[in-house]
Amino acid sequence: MEAYNKPPLTYEEQINLLKSRGLIFSEEEKYNALKYLPNISYYRLSAYMLPYKKKNSKGEIIDEFKDNTTWTTIYNLYKFDRKLRLLIFDAIERIEIAIRSQIIYQLSHKYGSHWQDRREIFKQPETKTSRDGKRIFTVDVYSDIQQQIKEQLDISQEMFIKHYKQKYNNPVNPPSWMSIEIMYFNHLSRICSGLKNRSDLVGIAKYFDLPPKTFCSWLHTINYVRNLCAHHSRLWNREFNIVPEKLEFSKNLIWVNNPHNIKRSKPYYFFCMIVYLLQTINPTSKFKERLKNLLLEYNDVVSLESMGFSKNWKEEYIWN
Repeated sequence: MEAYNKPPLTYEEQINLLKSRGLIFSEEEKYNALKYLPNISYYRLSAYMLPYKKKNSKGEIIDEFKDNTTWTTIYNLYKFDRKLRLLIFDAIERIEIAIRSQIIYQLSHKYGSHWQDRREIFKQPETKTSRDGKRIFTVDVYSDIQQQIKEQLDISQEMFIKHYKQKYNNPVNPPSWMSIEIMYFNHLSRICSGLKNRSDLVGIAKYFDLPPKTFCSWLHTINYVRNLCAHHSRLWNREFNIVPEKLEFSKNLIWVNNPHNIKRSKPYYFFCMIVYLLQTINPTSKFKERLKNLLLEYNDVVSLESMGFSKNWKEEYIWN
């Protein structure tokens, strides 16, 4: 371990540092770098430099660029990732709304308008230990969603919430079709995993033609990727911390031929998940075409292998 003592650099100094490490700048590229660096930090861009760095004999990345690497190459990879996040975020929005709708609809017809206030349909609080064994915590889905509703009722500016509070005083919480709409996406995942009766989850998962366990796993991963997009984090070649469960096959919808050959911690498998879900939610979606066009536009800077694409992915019926 050592003390961090690197000083802040001016934009000119940042460019000179990159030049000293072998990154090529034309006069126009230097002008563009001076224009973009004030709005996109050097540190954020450094993540897009890694694929173009050399490695030593041990396979470790060193601070030296591969031959013929230009500023434009780095910036184009950054632009690709930004466009990719926007595309994925748009698709997740459609999926999120559909999942939210099904949770509300199915549970309301089973348990009434205020099912979210009925503790008996949720699992009992459970004490768990963190993976590293250093922390003990309690999982109590019912209490968590009640707390979330309470907090949102205090701050929400939605007209339907204001109307309910002005007109009704019993029950305190609005019906589920209002209460669930003001929850965050991660609460949808927690509700599904926290339902006590398996049949409740089966009905929701079946709408999307997924096994219950797989559905909950995919929800968890979708929430993870949604947060990456919302916080403008690198997506294109990321190794996912939350890996979705493998879907072996589908009886009713198109799925990949060999899911065993796909690395589920890479974005490609997630793209397949999106296409699979959109078959139910929005069959006329242009997501596939937009993704393929984006990959084609930046094919000179994007490594499909780094994203987890299989070699014959274009031959998969799900993409055609």
